[in-house]
Amino acid sequence: MMKSLSYKNIVHSIDCGNYMKYRSFDGINYKSDQYFKGSSEFVDYYNEQETIKVKKTVDSELYLTQRQGQHFAYQIPLNNDQPETKNYILILNFAELQYQESNARIFEVYFGNKIVIGDLDIYQQVGTRTAYIIEISFQIVGEQIIYQGEQIYGAISKNNELIIRFKAIKSKAAIAGMMLKIEDNQVEIENIQNKKNTFKAIDGFKILSDKSLKIIENGVQEIQKGLNNNNANKYDDTNNRKSSKKEIKLFEFLINLLNILIKSPFGIVLASSFLGICLITLVELFCNKKSKFKEFNKIKNSKLD
Repeated sequence: MMKSLSYKNIVHSIDCGNYMKYRSFDGINYKSDQYFKGSSEFVDYYNEQETIKVKKTVDSELYLTQRQGQHFAYQIPLNNDQPETKNYILILNFAELQYQESNARIFEVYFGNKIVIGDLDIYQQVGTRTAYIIEISFQIVGEQIIYQGEQIYGAISKNNELIIRFKAIKSKAAIAGMMLKIEDNQVEIENIQNKKNTFKAIDGFKILSDKSLKIIENGVQEIQKGLNNNNANKYDDTNNRKSSKKEIKLFEFLINLLNILIKSPFGIVLASSFLGICLITLVELFCNKKSKFKEFNKIKNSKLD
């Protein structure tokens, strides 16, 4: 019995010989028979399903319809204009429901003009009325197929379709179902790569944030130095005017810095962080100013007394 498959990595699943769609026991949706070329026919064993029980499967109905013929093909779309380098698995479903002996039905399966399954006798492999599944692993590189380390020509059409041919040697070639899927480790590799790209973006954001915070910190420190140098007389009228000028310069500095942050990558996030830091700094400066003003009044009152 075939293992449960992930829905995400299935490219196509086809119930060969069936006019209708089929949903498997695992919940996989098989399309009605399509993408076939050449001389072939539907063969339907549904009328005999009460007597025909396909063994070694929970999806007996998948095998009760088949496409049979002397020489036919499927051209399976790969769903991308320019195929990338990826690992694929082609899963073929067979069952001998007609003959009760070996050497009665023999056929071959090709990728383009290359034999990938030769002299297939289903009865000889598993007997009659028994599911037989073959998995073929291959790789698509550009517009070529690599199978068992060999480059295969003519297996991908001009319309970017995988060409799978069936050729009879005795009786007719027969196929009950097929599925094309991206190999599981390929999906894992892509997921890991996506995670790496995400981490790189986060690291870049952290570096950018650290640099921006250093700029803000240095600017605030310069402003605080200027304010500390005028602590002694900052409440005199003359010094108040100087303080007002410094506040104007501080305001201009903050506006310019805010413009720089907004124009930079992640500007909105950085600007929000910047405004938060500025708010905290201004509150701290206000509290310090208020406490020092109270202290100055105490000293002034003590001198008057």
